[in-house]
Amino acid sequence: MVKRAMTIKLPKIGMRSIKTLIGIFLAILISNILKFDSPLYATLAVFFCMQSSIIESSEMAIKRSLGTTIGGIFSLIYLLLMPENIYMIPFGILGIIYLCNLIDKRDMISTAGVVFLIISFRINAGKNFDTVAYVIDRLLATFVGIIIAIFVNYYIKPPNPFEKLNELNIEMIEFINKNVSEEENFRKAKNLEEYRLKIHEFRNIIEFYHKEINSKRHNLDIKYYMRHLTLFRTAYSHIFILNAKKEDMSIDIKQYHIENLMNIKEELNKVSCD
Repeated sequence: MVKRAMTIKLPKIGMRSIKTLIGIFLAILISNILKFDSPLYATLAVFFCMQSSIIESSEMAIKRSLGTTIGGIFSLIYLLLMPENIYMIPFGILGIIYLCNLIDKRDMISTAGVVFLIISFRINAGKNFDTVAYVIDRLLATFVGIIIAIFVNYYIKPPNPFEKLNELNIEMIEFINKNVSEEENFRKAKNLEEYRLKIHEFRNIIEFYHKEINSKRHNLDIKYYMRHLTLFRTAYSHIFILNAKKEDMSIDIKQYHIENLMNIKEELNKVSCD
């Protein structure tokens, strides 16, 4: 008996991972040039702000900027008024949670809380230090990291979140081509729920297009995909009805749904071939 060798397929290193590496390297380098006490805060900012799209990076940058500012202010108040009483730190966290809820910025609680705890416990700080300078150093390092992440993500092979849109478009056209025919006896379509979920994902990417800062750079014909979304949704409705009511449906009604599906199939294939 011949034994087959086991092959292990290693995952590829994606561009986002490479850009994160570059960003963290730059954060360490610039932190040393600017003589920050530690590159920790700049590198953390790069790590969290390096997202899969420009708009996501920008949104994360805003969250971390505001969250860092809130956490920094609370930690500064604590270090100036009662630096030796660590039992007041939980009340600082309570204040951060209350303030973020008050201004309807609940998504900043975690960032502000982490910054407050790190600074308040004086991570990597010596016994004698300038409180104000210490807090400012941490805040500046974070903002430097945010700027680096945005810069690297925008200028080094900008992410294209719309590649998935074309993949889904092809997959759903194939689904319709496979399941829609002129046969009188309509076969129950399989994987209809999977097709529905793909429509949902397709729609989300189209909605995302209108928010993405870098969308025009990808030269995407969004109207083409919006038209396909309408066709995919309509096809789903016809297939769903045929699947559910096939046995109790009159020949005329069944033919009506099949003819509509055939028209959708023809239009999709015509447009995709143009």
